[in-house]
Amino acid sequence: MPHNRGMWAAIGMPDGCEDNIFWRRIPGAPDDRLEARGAEALRKRDCAPLGRDVIHSVTNPIPRLTSAIHVYGGDVFAVERSDWDPESLREGPYSVEKALRLFEASNAMLAEIRPCMAAA
Repeated sequence: MPHNRGMWAAIGMPDGCEDNIFWRRIPGAPDDRLEARGAEALRKRDCAPLGRDVIHSVTNPIPRLTSAIHVYGGDVFAVERSDWDPESLREGPYSVEKALRLFEASNAMLAEIRPCMAAA
């Protein structure tokens, strides 16, 4: 889901792929909804700086785990952050617990499809 960090960050890709969609708030929209404003595909050995106000979402476009190193310009858990609902693109408070649940669900889905991929 789209999210911000409230600080600069840098992403480095030791292995795999990461597709980023960059978002911006729609100027004048009464509910602070977002619209896509660009994208960047990161591959092995790529790195990308993210500014303090960047809002982005990330997908892994390949059927295997990807490794990425994220360096932050401060304590990412101590600042007020937001994420946006992926369907309505409406803003809400960032929740570490919600993010962990999403990672767990993704890992469970990967565990289910991995045997199918190996048999193909």
